[in-house]
Amino acid sequence: MSAAAACCCLLLILATTTASSLHGQQTDGGCFTTERDALLSFKAGIAEDPQSILASWNGQDCCLWSGVRCSNRTGQVIGLDLRNDFPFADFFDFSWNYGKRHGIHGKISPSMLALHHLEYLDLNGNYLGGIGVSIPRFLGSLESLVYLNLSWMNFVGKVPPQLGNLSRLLYLDLYNKWNPGGELFAGDISWLARLPSLKFLDMSGVNLRTTGNWVQVLNMLSNLRALRLEDCRLVFPQISVVHSNLTSLQMLDLSNNWLHTLNPTYWFWDVGTIRHLDLSGNEIDEPFPDAMGNMTCLEALHLGYNHLTIVKSKALKNLCNLRMLTLEENWINQYLSEFLEGLPHCVWSKMELLDLSMTNLSGEIPKWINKWTDLRIVKLSSNRLVGSVPLEIGPLSKLKILYLDSNQFNGSILEDH
Repeated sequence: MSAAAACCCLLLILATTTASSLHGQQTDGGCFTTERDALLSFKAGIAEDPQSILASWNGQDCCLWSGVRCSNRTGQVIGLDLRNDFPFADFFDFSWNYGKRHGIHGKISPSMLALHHLEYLDLNGNYLGGIGVSIPRFLGSLESLVYLNLSWMNFVGKVPPQLGNLSRLLYLDLYNKWNPGGELFAGDISWLARLPSLKFLDMSGVNLRTTGNWVQVLNMLSNLRALRLEDCRLVFPQISVVHSNLTSLQMLDLSNNWLHTLNPTYWFWDVGTIRHLDLSGNEIDEPFPDAMGNMTCLEALHLGYNHLTIVKSKALKNLCNLRMLTLEENWINQYLSEFLEGLPHCVWSKMELLDLSMTNLSGEIPKWINKWTDLRIVKLSSNRLVGSVPLEIGPLSKLKILYLDSNQFNGSILEDH
């Protein structure tokens, strides 16, 4: 054997020995003993499993167990996908009952800390701990994680700042709405600044009311592509940021908060990469600022359930990529034709969804509605529209949903429609 070959062989032996000593002996079935034991310890803490998610968790090779993913190269556990897959569409109670009736019941065992190479952890929609339990702080020690989903689990108490130790994290979902056991809150989210690689963040339902520096902290996450902060009791701080670092942000959801205004100094108006913006349910009573015209990539704009009384066409004139516009339950108080004419003409043939229900619009549906050739969903319910439904709606071949109820139309709907 040559010296070079001997050296390579020695290095391989050393690497194998080190891996075995640190992480446990690999079983004959291809699964490391320490990791298998850790998973069995987790299973032992599960009291109920109504969907038999863990039914396959027996035998020597844990890499073959349902929800467990191992590295093809090392055989170590790198993924644990135990999300509750019971379809929401079949169960309309979006509350703790969902997890209680259909998810696994029990607790998150600290034995998980033996999964040193775990990169993916999805426990979405399960009932691990019951009402009144906080997010375990030890999850912040799983430092290999790049994906963590703890949504729909009804945790309460303080979001542990130890999650800031997960410096490799790309995806963090703590969605916590409709929680009967209490609330999840974070008075200080400065720990998020220690997650520089984060691309997706959802803290919807987490009470951030006392987090005065939330804009400044989030502005440090320059790799963010999606940010969801629905129903977090947010108000905009007196001091905003001079320049936004969120140059990759594509989706921003700030719905159902306490914004009250569309202040032109808000940081997100300068983020030209945003494609989806949701500001619905914020009691906004001011017209769109001209700064909205900077958001030229915008495809979906949701401003329903506010107190808007006027839509400034100047603010929308550059939004030629707009595909979805929802303004339901505002008080726009215009003629429908006047409102549509005020939208940029460059979107007429691109708009797919238009929701103007309960906006106090009046007048007739204009015959030139046939120029809106890409419409799929149109909602005009509960307005003061009059006249007959124009036959020009008939050629809109892509139209699937049309709501015209609770208006003052006359005439009949014919086959030509």
